[in-house]
Amino acid sequence: MTPLLADVAAWWLQCGLLLSAGIFVPAALRLRDPRARLRLGQMLLSAALVLPVLQPRRGAAPGRGAVVSFTLPVTAAAGSGTRTLSIEAVVLAVLAGGVLLRVSFLGVGLLRLRRIHGRAIPFSEMPVAIKNATARTNVRADVLMSPDVSSPITVGMRRPVVLVPRDFTSLPPLEQEAIACHEFLHVARRDGWSVLIEELARALLWHQPAAWAVLSRIDLAREQAVDRQVVRITGDCRAYLRALARVAQRAAAAPASAIPFQTHSHAVERMASLAKEVPMTRIRIAVLTTLTTVLLTAVAAAGSMAFPLTDDSKSAGSRSTPSSDTIYEVGGSVSEPVEVSRTRPVYPQEAKAKGLTGIVTLNAVIDETGRVTSVELLHSPDATLTAAAVEAVGQWTYKPAMKDGKPVKVRLHVTVSFLLDTKPSK
Repeated sequence: MTPLLADVAAWWLQCGLLLSAGIFVPAALRLRDPRARLRLGQMLLSAALVLPVLQPRRGAAPGRGAVVSFTLPVTAAAGSGTRTLSIEAVVLAVLAGGVLLRVSFLGVGLLRLRRIHGRAIPFSEMPVAIKNATARTNVRADVLMSPDVSSPITVGMRRPVVLVPRDFTSLPPLEQEAIACHEFLHVARRDGWSVLIEELARALLWHQPAAWAVLSRIDLAREQAVDRQVVRITGDCRAYLRALARVAQRAAAAPASAIPFQTHSHAVERMASLAKEVPMTRIRIAVLTTLTTVLLTAVAAAGSMAFPLTDDSKSAGSRSTPSSDTIYEVGGSVSEPVEVSRTRPVYPQEAKAKGLTGIVTLNAVIDETGRVTSVELLHSPDATLTAAAVEAVGQWTYKPAMKDGKPVKVRLHVTVSFLLDTKPSK
């Protein structure tokens, strides 16, 4: 497995562990407040995406400063074997293809919402229930009737619009008001932007099942937070429960439910939460949120240790462990070692047969006698190319680097490019 594939696998495992813990820990601690769970879920998604950045790469020694870098191209005639894709290329292509597919799916959903919005029509006279909802929430938004929806939805980013079914006015006035309050609160919270960002995160993490579960929990927490706010505003939980039940019955046949951009209703869980709601004090919410955050941070740290990113000092091709003596960087009072001899890497026949090409980057430590005592792998497209590059670089010799008139050990950055000459022979 190449270092890049190893890092991708480690990141996938770290994400799975962290996101799975993000579902289990709040439930185990009975953190029921939907706003707190919503914030935690969004924090988890962000953490999963930036995990590789948050972790130090163990093989990269701190404070390396300026290093001498050069490229050694290695060219060979193309082998007679059939050119095949490397496993790394296939895996990366599948991951990128999945992201592209999800982003395209999201784009199709947005275009469909735009068409639905364009077909909607205004009320000839705004229902009193909607006027009451506007006064209760202090939110002003256009409300249109749509022949394409069977349950209310909010569309648009800069100027959100609420779309309701054409038979919306046939509902009891209290249910109309409750539904309108719910959608107006989504407008006030600018939840459309949050959902869009989460869908983009879904596209990037499409390959991680735990991410889908966390996103579902985020959808539920957002709806539950709005549900509770509506009940506080209207003061009529029963009317709101009836409205939820009626919307749930219609949602199954709603064309908008097939739009990727829209969230799921989670109607049963939402109604159950409202029916048996047990308020949590602010202190309890703060304590449980803090404890959950601490535990999830510990899980993230444990995951980074259990599934570390590539440890370059242990990568294939490391010839020996660097000594504990000081290794200087070229520059300032430290002179550059002067090359005496260089062995040209041999292009592996296996790599030529497969058509493998790419760049191998290494760190070489030159000791006080001018010999290469250690070669660290930083990146390589294939293990066979790594072995050839390390084998050659390990035989290079130099006049040692000098500091204050004395030879010292230094580190050089080496880049070896393996290229295939595809020109037909004459």
